Amino acid sequence: MNEVFETLSDVFEELRSESEDREYSVQTEEAKAASRELKKKQKAFEAYLSKLPKEDREFLEGYMDAVDHAHYKEEQRAYYQGIVDAIQILEGLGIIPKTAKVRELLRRIGR
Repeated sequence: MNEVFETLSDVFEELRSESEDREYSVQTEEAKAASRELKKKQKAFEAYLSKLPKEDREFLEGYMDAVDHAHYKEEQRAYYQGIVDAIQILEGLGIIPKTAKVRELLRRIGR
């Protein structure tokens, strides 16, 4: 990963981490409902896991860790795509100029 992308990644991660404290943040009712449902299912899943043999439990825990990691990475990708889209919209509206620096930024984020 190059230095610019790492710096942007750190900034974006900080913004995402503080999204609940921000003046403007997006939180849909559907996302809230899904989070509540997941919490309910998580309790049942943990109870189910506790009844399984150790080998089965470790397998399922490993699988869920991989699912969580893949989900996080996809969420990160979608977040970056939103930023790229916003820059392109602002460019298209003439709010920010079409410059080589903006093109380079989009190219680096879009990797």
